[in-house]
Amino acid sequence: MKTIMPVSFLMCGALSGCSDINANSAMITTSKFDGAWQVGGGTKTARPGEHESCGYGIGGGTLTIKGGKVSGNLTDNSGYAYALEGVIQDSGKMEGEFTYEGYDAATFEGLLSAAKGGGSWKDINGCPGTWQATRKESAPADPVNGKADITPSS
Repeated sequence: MKTIMPVSFLMCGALSGCSDINANSAMITTSKFDGAWQVGGGTKTARPGEHESCGYGIGGGTLTIKGGKVSGNLTDNSGYAYALEGVIQDSGKMEGEFTYEGYDAATFEGLLSAAKGGGSWKDINGCPGTWQATRKESAPADPVNGKADITPSS
């Protein structure tokens, strides 16, 4: 028997301070976005209104969505690995943060459709970037109750 709990947690972003992110006050067991997604993105070369360059970095990886929660691991072109955590609403709106070795690194937001999506992010120094995602696989439906189950297969 599965336990159903509300998805709600407190997340602190380096630039945005702390905010209560509530994916949905209703109880969520599955989401139409559940499954694996390929994600990639890059920094813009300058901060808005600034002449200082942010450099140019690109990166990517896989994120997993399950029951309104977003998680994943991304690697940039310098080899640094980041953990990603966030939430997604039924509308496809998602937001969250990247961490590097447990420290806040960036915040992100965006919008997913059934097969693709994208959005923006900003690192702790204010350097902006954009990201794109495409669905790799959907969560298969559970034949017993018709709900998605994305338990990894061997």
